[in-house]
Amino acid sequence: MPNYQQAKTKRRMSSYIPLRLEDYDISPKNGFLPSDPPLQRLSDPYYEPWERIMDRFNQYLLAHHIRRLVREMPVLDTSKLTSQAEFQRAFTILSFIAHAFVWGRNGAASEPASEFLPPSVSIPWVSTAEYLQLNPVVCCAAVCHWNWQILDPNAKDRMDIDNLGTLYTFSGSMDESWFYLVTTAMEAKSARGINAILDAIIGVEEDNHSRVTRALNEIAHSLRDANHLLERMYERCDPYVFYWKIREFLAGWENMAEAGLPYGVLYEGVDDQDTFSLDNWQSLIRRFRKYAGGSAAQTPLLQAFDIALGIKHYPTGEKGLQSSVEDARNRLHRSGVPEPPTANSYL
Repeated sequence: MPNYQQAKTKRRMSSYIPLRLEDYDISPKNGFLPSDPPLQRLSDPYYEPWERIMDRFNQYLLAHHIRRLVREMPVLDTSKLTSQAEFQRAFTILSFIAHAFVWGRNGAASEPASEFLPPSVSIPWVSTAEYLQLNPVVCCAAVCHWNWQILDPNAKDRMDIDNLGTLYTFSGSMDESWFYLVTTAMEAKSARGINAILDAIIGVEEDNHSRVTRALNEIAHSLRDANHLLERMYERCDPYVFYWKIREFLAGWENMAEAGLPYGVLYEGVDDQDTFSLDNWQSLIRRFRKYAGGSAAQTPLLQAFDIALGIKHYPTGEKGLQSSVEDARNRLHRSGVPEPPTANSYL
């Protein structure tokens, strides 16, 4: 008798093309982190005005010089950025400069947060964000994915959390560095699970139960490793320091009226092209942008595991018919930061 199950599997496999992480700009060894460490400087001297601020970023922020320096900074064109890595670095440093300008004040304790972001930051920041298909606001990618360095290139495990350092922080504190690095290390360790997801898909297509089982075990090990890293957060990140010294700088400008941003932030040179007058003030207010700030929940990593394992999330006490894919994407969109296009395609 013919083996119908074997024939069915053969037909299915003949039309299935295995996914490759590299096709989605996802690193097989580092997951949603870049395969190589992020750039530590833009090589073109044209961008030195940005880099000079970052050279003494914490000192300038502590001395309340950021707003003055940003106002004096020229508006630079992003056309001289030549690679994905350069756009990622530009977005990261502009994110730090922009949030320092908005929340860093200027010396007087009573000075409010700034509702206006000067063209010297807003124009190139929006440009780099559009290239990367992100919102121009601090996000997980800016502070965790593209903000790390390897301390010892010859270490046995180069991506071990104790072999990583941050490039930048707002506070200059160990607590803030550790807060970012826990997420960065979790991303790297979870690459094992991301690879296993693809292996599980192949196992399903082959109707190979043992391959699926092995892949699920790999995913479980990956999640346990990530969980162990998350439990280490309290080792070097004091909740008090995070809440009172770090959290403010990571905030966006959505629902922030009590913090001094009732309308959000106006990106000058981008959204205020009309001549200002009292007559068009209401129109101008509608152009203020409102974005949620940075959160580790913005990583595509969580969405990938949710979708692969069919996990659905609903409001407490409620159930629904929403699929896990739709639910994961909706949660990410509510965070105010869209998925990077390659990660979106992968999900």
